Order: sequence, then structure tokens, then C-alpha cells
Amino acid sequence: MKQYEGHYQLDDMVVKVGVIDEQLTIAFSGVPPGFEVILDPLKNAHHFKMNGGPVDGATAVFHFRDQDVPEKVMVGDVFELLRVDGEAGAVHSGHGLLPPKLNLTDNKVNAFSALTTGWVHDGQGDAIDWQLPYPKYEFLQYLAMQEQFIFHGSNNRDIEEFSTRRTSLELKDRSGRGNKQAVYGTHDGLWPMFFAIVDRPNLTGSIRNGVMFFKNQDGEEQAVYHFSVNKDILEQRPYTQGALYILPRQTFEQIPIADGALSNEWASEVPVKPLAKLYLEPEDFPFLEQIGGHDDSELIRASDLTELLVERVAGYYKKEAGFALKLNWDDAYGQDLIEFILIQRKLMPTAQITLRFEGDQAVWYEMQGPPAYEQVWHDRLIQQGKPIIIE
Repeated sequence: MKQYEGHYQLDDMVVKVGVIDEQLTIAFSGVPPGFEVILDPLKNAHHFKMNGGPVDGATAVFHFRDQDVPEKVMVGDVFELLRVDGEAGAVHSGHGLLPPKLNLTDNKVNAFSALTTGWVHDGQGDAIDWQLPYPKYEFLQYLAMQEQFIFHGSNNRDIEEFSTRRTSLELKDRSGRGNKQAVYGTHDGLWPMFFAIVDRPNLTGSIRNGVMFFKNQDGEEQAVYHFSVNKDILEQRPYTQGALYILPRQTFEQIPIADGALSNEWASEVPVKPLAKLYLEPEDFPFLEQIGGHDDSELIRASDLTELLVERVAGYYKKEAGFALKLNWDDAYGQDLIEFILIQRKLMPTAQITLRFEGDQAVWYEMQGPPAYEQVWHDRLIQQGKPIIIE
């Protein structure tokens, strides 16, 4: 089993594969000893079943570039983790964050229970009148333990109903789970606080975030978080006021992630009205001073190239699947367009892009992809006043 040992990386997440007590394991950044994922060997060579962790039950397959050294490990045909050398296996900033210890005294439980009276079943989305001396994140952890709610964070404090219409995309999503036409949320109370306090309208670049759950042999559960923004603006502290919305769980379904394992994201394909909301200040977020920074230069370049493409659109029409964009073409633009397509292949791996040349008459950029991808592009074309071509 020693042949599999080493560091493997997906974007800015690094894991360590190693042998512990004669078992092959995967250790994620920040996960305490004893909470590693166990890799149980399967009949096929280099195939393992993941026991525990964020993709419990998924198959991990090691691929070799020669007879001795694995080149990568594929998890459920969805996640590709490339082998990196030891020095590259350092923990990236904003990863491996453990939540504050929760001490639910009788006084806290009674106070939190009283605060839910009146909205827990038939709330009208009103703001919770917070007068308690306890941290707000403890109240949200308490609510999460009830297993009745879905939580959604937003800078907008005045949402009366959540629509399924998307205004943003989940990048590098191979499973399709992140680009549905749906209302998204999570059963975890701390993770969505990040969406409430990060100033997204004024943020350049992307945000990276999430929570993973691990169990040890005694059945104890450990949550591990990561939060990161574009490193170039991290020092500007791009934070603001927001709201944490508490939603009824009835119309939500937990989204599969790989090989049937369930992610920590839930989606409702119908609009949802909140039961209540809790106003948040940046200081309410327990990980505020641990938010990391990542390199967003490629994404910012993709954004610039997207604007350049939109400027070139002379008109468009809806196909049975996706759109066809007629371009104002010249050969000088070709290099920029090829660069854009290559970046899109990395950022939106499930999208399909075709260039169609009609002699010297026209050049068409044809695209199709997940529902949210097509909808966001359609909205952009409408906002820019691009004419519809009748075919």
C-alpha cells in the first residue's frame, strides 16, 4: 500500500494518502487524528471504497504514470486529484477550519427554544429579535441539530421569497449538482453565514467555501470548513451586513455528489418562503479572521474574455438545447476566442462549445450546458440588448 502514499490536490484542497495501522487512509487538511477516511480495497486493482468522509461510499481509483508512482486518483468519475510533491502538499489558507466548541447549557437551550416560538412551523419570514448574550452562531448550531431547517445566507436582508432563477454559476462542477434551476441551501448552520457577510456585489473574483463531515470509529462527528476569497482583495476585508434565512425543509432534497454519496447542499426546484431570518454582522461569523485568499487571475481573465465575446455578438437564437451566437468576426479576434474556450473547458467542464464557420459569411459560437449556465448566458445577452435572430 506504500505505493499510493503521497499528497494529492484538487484546486486548492490538498489531501494526504498514507498507511495507518495497516490501513490505507486519506487525511484532509485540519481533520484531527482518528477521523481519516479509510480506503477499503476492492476486487479491481487500484480500486478502493471510501469509508467515511464527504464522499462516503464512493469509489477511488488510482491511475499510474508508470509502474510505481500514481499520477492521480479519481473519485467517482467526478473529482480528479492530481499527485503533487511533498512541498506542494502544504495546507492552503482558509482550509482545515474547525468550528468553536459548542457548550449547550440548560440556560442556552431554554433561551434558544423560546426564541423559536411562533415561527418554527408557520413563520412569515420575520427578523428574529436577538437580545441574547450568546453568540449567534451557537443559536444556528442549535437549530441545525433539530434537523428541521435549511439555511441560506445572503447580503440581501429583505427577501420575502426565494426564486429558482439563478444569477451565478458553480465553477468546475462536473456532477451538475451546482447548476440547477433551484433554491440552494444547507442543513449546516455555520457554512451559510459566509454568504451573508461576504460583500459579493463588490467582490472581484470568486469565493470558495464548504463544509465536510468526518466520523471516527466511536461514531463522533467532526465538521471541517474552508473559506476563501480572491487574495488580491483579502486585505480590503470585503465584508458587510447580511441575513441568515431559515427555510422549511419540506421541498428540499439533498444533492448526490459522487457514486450516490450525498453532498451538504440541498436544492428546492420550487420557490421557497423563509420561516424567519437572523441579521448578521461580519463579527458574528466565527471564522472571520481565518478566511483565506486564493489566486483568481484565471477567473478574472475569463471574465474579461466573456465581455469581449459578448461585445462581438451580432445576434443569437435559441436552439433545441443551448444557444447559437453570431459573431462579428475578424482573424485578430480568433486567438482571444480560443483562449476563452480553453478556460471555459476548465471552469465549466459540463458545457459543450462548438465553433461553426459558414464559408466567409458568418461565424457561430454555439453553447449548451446545465440549466443555470444557459439561463445566466441568456440573461446576459438580454441585458446587453443583443437582437434575436429568426431562423
